[in-house]
Amino acid sequence: MPEMKKDTEPILSDKNIGKEFRKIKKMFAGIEDENKKELVVKIIEEVAFQKVAMQAARQEMIENGLQTETKNASQKFIKENPAVATYDRYARSYTSNMKQLIELLPPKEKKTVSKLAALRDED
Repeated sequence: MPEMKKDTEPILSDKNIGKEFRKIKKMFAGIEDENKKELVVKIIEEVAFQKVAMQAARQEMIENGLQTETKNASQKFIKENPAVATYDRYARSYTSNMKQLIELLPPKEKKTVSKLAALRDED
């Protein structure tokens, strides 16, 4: 589990997005086609943002729970923490974009992913 920073830098920051971007981009260094490379970079930018946004929403849920109490004049009611919907929305897009990225992996990297998938299916 990634370390959650409380009093320092916010999770959702350009620094963390850039770090995630660079980590993912390394796997696509073998792409030579410039058009394909441009497409991959755009998807990686989205995936990096989505992952960091999900981490921020997750931390919000850990700190404040899945539900929040809301006051409206003299009434109190419980509603879903907005971070739950945010996490769900980004998780769906993230999954779809990651699937697309895996399909665009260079052949050498696809073998690595295939080996990991095979290990996962042996459970």
